[in-house]
Order: sequence, then C-alpha cells, then structure tokens
Amino acid sequence: MRSPIEVLSSLVHSPTRLICGIMSGTSVDAVDVGLVRVTGSGPATSVDLVHYSETLYAEEIQQRIFDCMEASTSNVFDICVLDALLAHVYADAVRQTCTEAGFAIREVDLIGMHGQTLHHVPEPVLTGQYAVRSSFQAGSGAVLAALTGVPVVSDFRVADMALGGQGAPLVPYVDYLLFRSDEEDRILLNIGGIANMTWLPAACTEAEVVAWDLGPGNMVVDALMRQFFGREFDESGEVAASGRVNADLLSWMMSHSFFREPAPKSTGREAFGRYYVETLLQIARDLEINSPTDLVATASECTVRSIIRELAPLVARSAACSVYISGGGVKNNFFLAGLRHGLSNAELFDATALGVPADAKEAVSFAVLANEWLHGNCANLPKVTGASRRAILGSFSV
Repeated sequence: MRSPIEVLSSLVHSPTRLICGIMSGTSVDAVDVGLVRVTGSGPATSVDLVHYSETLYAEEIQQRIFDCMEASTSNVFDICVLDALLAHVYADAVRQTCTEAGFAIREVDLIGMHGQTLHHVPEPVLTGQYAVRSSFQAGSGAVLAALTGVPVVSDFRVADMALGGQGAPLVPYVDYLLFRSDEEDRILLNIGGIANMTWLPAACTEAEVVAWDLGPGNMVVDALMRQFFGREFDESGEVAASGRVNADLLSWMMSHSFFREPAPKSTGREAFGRYYVETLLQIARDLEINSPTDLVATASECTVRSIIRELAPLVARSAACSVYISGGGVKNNFFLAGLRHGLSNAELFDATALGVPADAKEAVSFAVLANEWLHGNCANLPKVTGASRRAILGSFSV
C-alpha cells in the first residue's frame, strides 16, 4: 500500500487526472456522479466529461435523510449511521458510473465528494467565548476511500466558514475557471432545491465574480408535489401551469426575511424545509385555498419572482447578458416562461450550451474543486462567501 505522500506526488505530477465528482443536493432526489478527465489547475483548468450518471435514492434512505434534517425527527444514533451509510451509497454510485463508462474503479485517480447537507448554520452562533459557523454534510470521506480504494477530498465548506464565510456558494469559483467569457456578460443560474446564481462580467477577474443564493428553487414545490400528488417533482411545470397563483399567499412567501438580507448570503432547508412548508399550508388554510394545484402554482411563482428580483438589476446594467440555466429547474417550463418574461432583456440558454451537460454541472464542479485542493489552490471567493481571506477547501482521505 502506498503512503499518502506517494499518492499525492503521483497525482500532482500526472498531466491529467480521472476524477469522480459526487453531488447530492438539497432536493434529496438522487446522487449525481460525473467522471471527469481534468487537465491543469487554476485558470488553466480544462475538463472533459467522460460519463455522467444519476442514481435515485432508495425511498427508505431518502426518508432517513429527511428525518435527520429536522430536529424533531433526528437523533445522534441516526445521524451517526447515516454518515457511514451514505458513503456506501456513494461507493455504489461510483462503481456504477465506472461500469457504464467502461472503466475499472482502480483507474479513477481521485473522488471529490460534496456529501448530503443535513444542516447549515451560516450565521455565527455564540457559545461561550466562541462565535461558530458550521455546516454538516453527511457521507464519510474516510469510509468512501476505504470502500473504493480511491483517495477522497471532502468537507469543502468548513474552512471557509472557519474564516467567517458562509461556506456557500462554492460553485462560483468553478464557474469562473470554466465558463468566463471575454465577449459577453454571463449569469449562471442554478435551480436546484435552492436557487443560486453566479455573475461573470465579460473579461472578469476573480475579484469581480458575484454570487449568492436566491431562495427556494424546487424545494418547496417538490414538497407540495410529494404531499398532494405522490410525485417527486412537477414534471415540465405542468401542475403549476394548470393552477392559479394566489396573490395573498404569494405575498406572504415573498415577505420571508431571507429575501431582504444583503449578500453574501446562503440558505437551505433550515429556512425553507419542513417547518416552512407546514407554516405555508396553515396560511393557505387560513386563506381558504383548497386547491393543491393553486398551491404548486403559487410556490412556483415565488421561485420565479425571487430569481427575477435578484437578476433583473444585473441584466439591466448589461449591454448584452446571457443567462445559462442548470439544475432540475431547467426542465420546468413554468419557471422558464416566467423568467423569459421577467428577464426579457437577456437571452436564456440551457447551461449545456457551455459544453457541460446542465444536469452534470455540479458533479463536475466538485471534481474540479478536488483537483484544486490537490494543487494547493485556494478555491473560495471571499467576496462571494464573506470569508476573511482565501482558503484551500477540503479534507483528504486515503
């Protein structure tokens, strides 16, 4: 067995590396794995997506994750088990991806694993003499490395948070490396469980990148679809399109304090998860809204308006702006129609137009972030996260 220093030396001096990026987001629907050939590092990084796979969570595991995200249904035993369990799930997903791509798992050089966020605390909590920010992504990097025999970089958020940052969003650094343009202003909009965006002015430097979370993307809509329709999401946005937006309920949703917070900011299920949906349903009952389709339409409209609210000022100051959309929301026609109307001065594209399939973009991003750790490159953007300085992101397991 090679020592960690031998492993690292071999990887650093290799001209290219075959890296698996693993992402499982706030929608808690699937594990995304991108098998990526990465060349170079920093601004000289180039990527070739060899294969992408999406492995749906088993219903039992999905429910375990949801339960562990809520204080009322979680306990230390379940969280402890889930941390190891998810590493097994990820190992199977990596093996499946390699098999589909025609590679042996021993040919993979490195794994970049985001893990499954259970709780995110971006604002400082004063405990004794310490003001602590924290974020916990379940899925043990050490267990995954042991199961696959492949070195793993994980825990990407915590170093930034130790330096006073939000630990999110992290993908904007990769957006800058891979997708900046000398000719056009670009907005990279991701509509996952949470919606977030990266603003890349033409010919921008790292310091000019702007990014933050926008609010709920698919998260609230998905919860309503599961409760009322027994489906994981609103395919093509057809349920939303068949309903009517309730102005009073929409007004309540848009009054959420997160939308008034200045950037840098990040959010998750802590703000828009189970408790939020339960409150939403109580408000709907008080307003005598009885139609599930109207609830889905209203929640979908909240997603659209919260995105437009943040992106419209950027589009307005640009002579020519293109918006590239990724995440599950790129398949929602209700979202897309609303965004085209509200951002009429911009051109909207599926992010696949940038050369990486929209579905695979986040998995590819964590392969790149693992590569940046390997080369000792700082991968946070303090202007984006609020950290006091740049930091190398990730922990290594071999």
